[in-house]
Amino acid sequence: MSGPERPWANPEELSLKRAGRLYGRGITLRCPHCGKARLLKSWFKLKHKCPECGLRSDRGEEDFFLGGILFNYVFCGLVFLVAVVLIVAFTWPAVPWDFLQWGGIAFIAILPFLFYPFSLTTWLASDILIKPVTDEEMEWHRASREGEFRRQRVR
Repeated sequence: MSGPERPWANPEELSLKRAGRLYGRGITLRCPHCGKARLLKSWFKLKHKCPECGLRSDRGEEDFFLGGILFNYVFCGLVFLVAVVLIVAFTWPAVPWDFLQWGGIAFIAILPFLFYPFSLTTWLASDILIKPVTDEEMEWHRASREGEFRRQRVR
């Protein structure tokens, strides 16, 4: 029987306290794993590895950034929807439709750029919450080079 490399997750790994800690670190652009170092290299690029613990910001997966893009897309859509509902609710019946039209276009064009680094670090926090980092994985992260990715072995 082919199963996971480690037993089922410890209930503490799935606690709200741990989730809050991981997401808090992600929102402040720090490494969700150790919380000690900032992961931002530039506004549009994360450091390859955490300078403190060595965790790779892509967890060794070539398409890891796709989750961050999804987070960015969903967050921006929800913020836009909430903003439109609030503006309509607070200005009813004299809703500024021209402002909503043109301001909405500007808002939805700028917001993804503003949230981009946060979406990457919160995605990393989500991934760590769902799939906790093992000691074996950390050894690989510390030893790996940029551009080197883990391959899934089919058994």
